[in-house]
Amino acid sequence: MRLPAVRRAVNVISGDLARMPVKAYQYQVDEWIDVGRDPITIALNEQASEYHTATEWKRWAFSQTLLWGNSFTLISRRANSFDQFIPLNHADVQMNRNTDGSYFYLTSEYGEVSPADVIHLKMPSSIRQLWGDSPIAEAARTLSLSSSLETAGLQQYRMPGMGKIAIQTQESLGAESVRKMALAYSTGHSGPEGMLRPIIAQNGASVHQVGKSLVDQDWISGRKQAIEDIARVFGIPPYILFSESGAAFTSEQSRMYADSLATYTDAWSSEISSKLYGDNHKIKFDTTSLLRGSFNESMQAYKEAIQLGVMTPNEVRAELGMAPIDGGDSMFVGPNMEEKTGGAQDEAGTQIPDDDNDDQSE
Repeated sequence: MRLPAVRRAVNVISGDLARMPVKAYQYQVDEWIDVGRDPITIALNEQASEYHTATEWKRWAFSQTLLWGNSFTLISRRANSFDQFIPLNHADVQMNRNTDGSYFYLTSEYGEVSPADVIHLKMPSSIRQLWGDSPIAEAARTLSLSSSLETAGLQQYRMPGMGKIAIQTQESLGAESVRKMALAYSTGHSGPEGMLRPIIAQNGASVHQVGKSLVDQDWISGRKQAIEDIARVFGIPPYILFSESGAAFTSEQSRMYADSLATYTDAWSSEISSKLYGDNHKIKFDTTSLLRGSFNESMQAYKEAIQLGVMTPNEVRAELGMAPIDGGDSMFVGPNMEEKTGGAQDEAGTQIPDDDNDDQSE
């Protein structure tokens, strides 16, 4: 987490997933029906426990998974009914196997716990099926390269604007004189204020730059590539961690980012759903807030959705967090989307001839 790209990746992914609304659905009569606001969805979206809000708990659980590969939450029940979520430290939980082949969790505080009472979020693993691997440990070589580049950049900034130089003299100097000259140069020209000090060469001496400066060298491109590798480690587009323009993401970039998060939401929603609801239920993360793009793109998309009859004005206002308006539940289809009949009809449905066509035929 000391590397900026790793910290940003963990914070961005866990933060965006934590603020997504979580919805529960039940399969009824060949369709999925929204369960609505029940005790479980309240804990998933509003208050996870008496000590944690839903956002705090989800952000903690997701960040622990991204860092260590696993996170654990105890499902507290009262009289077989859901009560609250209790976060567990990942280092205090183990998964053991019984002699009959079944598994159980061993916790330092609560002892043996059934898998049905633990929400276990895990990263993909190439070794153990029921235990996640830390992406940071798996990509140690990439992180080592990024750390080396950060250290090199820090050292280079101590000698800003100038690479390594060579001082050539016409007279022969002893070892002690060379040492003193090198020490005098590094003392006088290191640090940010060293950029303002001129190099004065006397007695026919000349100064030549033999190394590239921080601006000239490939450090910037190497650091960018290292950041892109870290983005690939966490499975998100590189521009999420490295944006040169600083502008808002386009709708295509936002959709690509939301699609990349499906790797997490699909796996984790299945785990949460199976532990809290069971059969004929599913939990979904609502990624609508990530797909809006810029303000102008969002307004244009909503405008087209209303004109095409896909959404009503009140549905758009609900997504924007605005109150409904009178008449906003009606569908408004643009005139260019109406069916062409070749002319008007009277009240009985009889086609009325087009006067202009009649005039042209005469």
